Amino acid sequence: MTSAAEWQKARFAALDPLLPPPPPLPRGELVEAGGATGTIAHVRFAAGSWQRLWSPAQLQILSAVLPRDARAGMSALLSAWRERVALADAEPDSSCSVTWPSRDVEVARTLLDHGLAPQLALAVRAPAKGEAYSVPGVTVRKSSGGDLEEIVALRFEELRYTSFVGHGVVRPGAEALLAEEIRRGSQFGGRIWLAEEEGVTVGMVTSGKRSPVPGDALAGRLPPGEWGYLGTLAVTAAARGRGIGRALTAAAHDELFSPSLRGTFVSYNPANPLSPVFWHRQGYRPLWTTWAASPAAALR
Repeated sequence: MTSAAEWQKARFAALDPLLPPPPPLPRGELVEAGGATGTIAHVRFAAGSWQRLWSPAQLQILSAVLPRDARAGMSALLSAWRERVALADAEPDSSCSVTWPSRDVEVARTLLDHGLAPQLALAVRAPAKGEAYSVPGVTVRKSSGGDLEEIVALRFEELRYTSFVGHGVVRPGAEALLAEEIRRGSQFGGRIWLAEEEGVTVGMVTSGKRSPVPGDALAGRLPPGEWGYLGTLAVTAAARGRGIGRALTAAAHDELFSPSLRGTFVSYNPANPLSPVFWHRQGYRPLWTTWAASPAAALR
């Protein structure tokens, strides 16, 4: 008899050739229903931590193995999860989430029906050099140690915008946390590209390279090998719509490219009115979508 794990492996392979084989369920609270099995990981981020800028303080993260009837299995699992959430004393600053292949529209329908909404997409692009692109009067260059103040200002503007349309949270001390993260990224080989107009910084994008390894956030999300990534892309409100973002990403893509590169990836919020259309035009397409809801509204 074919197991649910084997059905899911075959389902993922048929949905998208870039999906790696599903890894074993992570540790967590076990939940079973309708032939589906899941684990719920309970995560709490410390007050004043970097993670709280991009997440609620407390998370419940569902991982699932679904049977052949994936829609029914996910529906049963979400109903069982709802009972667990109803019994828990959930905090207002919390969220329930599940990450699932973007092309699995049948399961997406079930997630919508249970009150979850798409919050984050992990999108991928085939390896390619950046197509040269320039904007008259705008210079694109790598950042230096003297650019921290300008970079923090752009990152904070992007965080504030994201707080209206997605998962960003403007918390006390945000600028200091952003500055610390920028320094840490530079120490670990990350790059920051800046766009300047008449000596004023009007845009930025972060970039680097990563390889999925067991236990990290990319394990089970991307095939093995070296991947480039683009992180925060921010352009000042007054400078948007002129191709500055395109010029920044072209420079980053060109530097990241190598014959051994598997591809590049980005994360964006599907509800953001600017991000999806921009990234799709740069050759990216969603691979995974994270669905989420607050406990009060979730899993109806």
